[in-house]
Amino acid sequence: MWNFLPNEKLVIASLVEDATRTDAQIAELNGMKAGTVATVRRRLMDAGAVFYVNVPAFNRLGCEMMACHLGTMDPAQSFESKTSDYMEFVKSSPQIFDAIIGAKSIAFYSVLRNATELENLKAHHSRFFSGDRKRSMARISSISFPYSVSKGTYALNYAPTVRRFFRLDSPCGAVCEPTSVEVTSPDLTENEKKVLTAIVENPGEPDRAIAARVGISRQSVTRIRNKLDEEGYFRLVCVPRLYRWGFEIFSVVRVFFSSDFAYSDRADSQPKEPVMYSFFSLIKAEEAIANHMIWSFHDYTKGLDAGLAWYHRENAFEENPMITLLSLEHCLELRTHDFAPALRHVLERC
Repeated sequence: MWNFLPNEKLVIASLVEDATRTDAQIAELNGMKAGTVATVRRRLMDAGAVFYVNVPAFNRLGCEMMACHLGTMDPAQSFESKTSDYMEFVKSSPQIFDAIIGAKSIAFYSVLRNATELENLKAHHSRFFSGDRKRSMARISSISFPYSVSKGTYALNYAPTVRRFFRLDSPCGAVCEPTSVEVTSPDLTENEKKVLTAIVENPGEPDRAIAARVGISRQSVTRIRNKLDEEGYFRLVCVPRLYRWGFEIFSVVRVFFSSDFAYSDRADSQPKEPVMYSFFSLIKAEEAIANHMIWSFHDYTKGLDAGLAWYHRENAFEENPMITLLSLEHCLELRTHDFAPALRHVLERC
């Protein structure tokens, strides 16, 4: 369990709110010295308390949807066997950018160019878990969220959870509301594709190192990076490694909304907390997925009652939510915010 110093808490909170903040900006925001911020940032990175991710805007690359895949497995089958088999499955499935497995459950997330690719991924799962692997196979339920009719926190939203954990000011100002985005066709040169791939694979590398990787000048890399940033092809995010901080539970909540409760009315009147503390949310008119990192089981039961009370009172649910809980002490992350395989997969087809 981590015991953070006061200045470490302030630096982490500032970075998860906006990973592009400089040391000087963080220092001014929190009444610190820039040199102190630089030292703290390096210490946090070296210790593995946080890490950086460049999240691609897959909608800008012609992808039509994201999907959540939830499954239950035979608890009698050994965890080592299931983990080994699903690790190989994830390696063989570039569309998957997040995957976590526990003793009885698995959750993974994919980004897909179209509905055909979703069906192909599901078929690949069935084929992969045949023969000797069939005993490890989870009963998977896949839920697609087309960008055109969905909203999401596509660039992750850890700030409210971190601020509440550190007992800092109200997290409401740090909320990243789920938003709608449009699907567009990319217009990228080969060098732009190479640079985008390199900065997603190596988010902390300077332009000089990226230039060496892709074989163009540093000046060209800087120009391309600035263009890609300005046009919204990626977003830099600072991710806290909450499972190393002592958080006990990873929760995936799937809810089914009543067709009698209009989407717009629900969005305008529902409490912020269930979405605010979800670090990755996908929402459409009749269904939603929320992901939470929770400090303890006590916090989970307390938060569950408070978070769902309004929905039950307003008869907002068509049926009871499906909640998948994974103990962070007894699960394994198979792929964690690793967008590079999916990005390569998409760009190869552009």
